[in-house]
Amino acid sequence: MRSGVESIGMMITAAAEPTRADKERALQDVLKSQALVRSEQLKNFLRYVCELEIDGRAREIKEYSIGTEALGRPATYSPLNDSSVRRRAFELRSKLDEIYRTELSASPVRIELPKGCYVPVFTLRAPPGETLVPDRPLAAPPAPARLAYWLIAGAALGAGALLGVFGTRFLNQTNPGSEFLREAWGPLAAQTDVLICLGTPFQMTVRAGGFSPDADLPVFPAPPGIEGLFDKTAPRRDGAKLFMRPALNTTTLGALGAVVAASNRLQSFGVQSQILPERTAPLASFRNRNVILVGDPLTSFVALDPTTNRMVIRDQTLPPGSPPAFSRAYAQTGSTEVFGLLTVRPTDAAPGQHRRTLIVTGLSNVGVQGAMEFFASPERMRA
Repeated sequence: MRSGVESIGMMITAAAEPTRADKERALQDVLKSQALVRSEQLKNFLRYVCELEIDGRAREIKEYSIGTEALGRPATYSPLNDSSVRRRAFELRSKLDEIYRTELSASPVRIELPKGCYVPVFTLRAPPGETLVPDRPLAAPPAPARLAYWLIAGAALGAGALLGVFGTRFLNQTNPGSEFLREAWGPLAAQTDVLICLGTPFQMTVRAGGFSPDADLPVFPAPPGIEGLFDKTAPRRDGAKLFMRPALNTTTLGALGAVVAASNRLQSFGVQSQILPERTAPLASFRNRNVILVGDPLTSFVALDPTTNRMVIRDQTLPPGSPPAFSRAYAQTGSTEVFGLLTVRPTDAAPGQHRRTLIVTGLSNVGVQGAMEFFASPERMRA
């Protein structure tokens, strides 16, 4: 195998990951460099994230913790309103590039801070003329095919690299504004304790023939006049009487669509979530949590317009009787324009913790879904 490799001008050397001692030495070398001699904040930033990574605590590296624990920001620091951590990360990446081009060009271990991430990466450099690969055994091909094997493997690796480059560019082009999206979501995108609370307004379920007596809920005769509507969806047998009972966990397709949009976006951030109906997640359970509250228009920040008997969104700071801020708009084509409402506010949390509540509502459940899809869209957030 070796003769085949040398015939194409390359030596493959097995390499393990940098050891803890390697990483600590690399960190100290950078901290002592002339490029950082007058920048205590950049040194504090680098020391903080590297020490957590070396200790196996990389999951604890968050924008908020860097701001408060490395850069001296107060407990009230908000990454949404203060971009100091992002600015320092940009400066640190530039300094690391400069350091490894000049002072530490021969360093066997380098520290990188990938774009869009605050977790450092320690990489081993190969000696001149050699290429490092992970320390894993490779199955040896038959002797006559060794040179062809390495040429094919090299071509496959090159094709994979090209696909990776073009794939990344494609994703970046089809997902412009992802950095704005992460900034808008703030701690919702960075912490794992997200509760999705789904509004479940009071509704009545209608059934032919009655309900099970085991349920601890009252049953009422259905009012006359709804038989025709009921029969369109579930025809009755032998003209059975209709009864109705309160429904505690019923929601709408629009609210479910909003939950799906929120859950998918959280998963793209690598964040797990818990979904609970509103009646089992009272306001007290929001404390110290990141919350997405998918409200129902009948029970949220909309109001009934007495002159039209329609749902509208009012500006609560204006005197009663003022024109609504938003109301449905009906077009001659038969389409209807509705509105969604997004409210972002801090969650009541313990001192030093940074939590957020996103309230999603609107004029209708279509507006609720539209508002959530808007907030979950990189393109919309970028615009």
